[in-house]
Amino acid sequence: MRASSKVIIRRFAISIAIRTYLLLLVLLLGISLILLGWSALARQGEKGLRVYFLDVGQGDAAVLATPSGRIFVVDTGRDNQETGEDMGREVVIPFFHVEGFTHIDALILTHPHADHIGGAATLLENLPCDALVDNGQSENSVEEAAYLAAAYRRHVPRITPLPGEQIDCGDGVTLHFLAPTSAERSGPPNNASVVVRVDYGRTHFLLMGDAEAPEEATLLSEGQSLACDVLKVGHHGSDTSTTPRFLQAVHPKFAVISVGAHNLYGHPSPLVIERLRQTGVKIYRTDRNGAIEALSDGNEVRMVLLCSRASH
Repeated sequence: MRASSKVIIRRFAISIAIRTYLLLLVLLLGISLILLGWSALARQGEKGLRVYFLDVGQGDAAVLATPSGRIFVVDTGRDNQETGEDMGREVVIPFFHVEGFTHIDALILTHPHADHIGGAATLLENLPCDALVDNGQSENSVEEAAYLAAAYRRHVPRITPLPGEQIDCGDGVTLHFLAPTSAERSGPPNNASVVVRVDYGRTHFLLMGDAEAPEEATLLSEGQSLACDVLKVGHHGSDTSTTPRFLQAVHPKFAVISVGAHNLYGHPSPLVIERLRQTGVKIYRTDRNGAIEALSDGNEVRMVLLCSRASH
């Protein structure tokens, strides 16, 4: 056999090997995508309450999806006027598209700080919303003016809840507004945070906004029912929040800290992390775990790590 023939045969064999490898790669990729699709469909098909803690860097954003499909958003992350970074546009709306959510039953803004309300105007401009819930305070910020203007343009009613008021979703889920009191509304925004307890069956979620020790003390003094399965830790894990007495009353199984990686504030505080660990709480952090889903069937809560939708 000629040398040229051997070269041709060798090239042909290599070509077949490459094609076979590529075919196997495509098949494996296809199988992986099918399995991922089945997994996503199975997760979405599970009946129950789903609470998503989104990765919006140094800020807060959570989405509640009830068994009947009602959707509540609690805070929206920040909006950086200098860089044009908008967590509503970059994280929350893409998340809605992935999950197939097209409507907001209520947008709840815990207090008027930019890392909680920055994406609110974008959500109100781009998604139908039945109600805007906030603490009634004003910081006269650009972000606040933007979301109030958007709510006005879209005819979204603004509601300021009082402690003891609630939203009954009609499917076993109830949102209880525990704070702020009228007196707290005249004080610093963090300690006038809208605090929400979400009940579904025998499971409970406590969303603290940026509530610090004074607001925690008020909740304790009023004898509020605070025990929960999942605690959204107040003020990004700052040592101004999550006092030992408060943590003893809440006694959660899981704690979620919404925080940005390498942030300038030193959040979360090592002191708070140690308090949570000593209480036996399983800790989840958006800076390390990315977006987090808490799925309740009414009897117990299961935590699921989702792909991070922002790298901050």
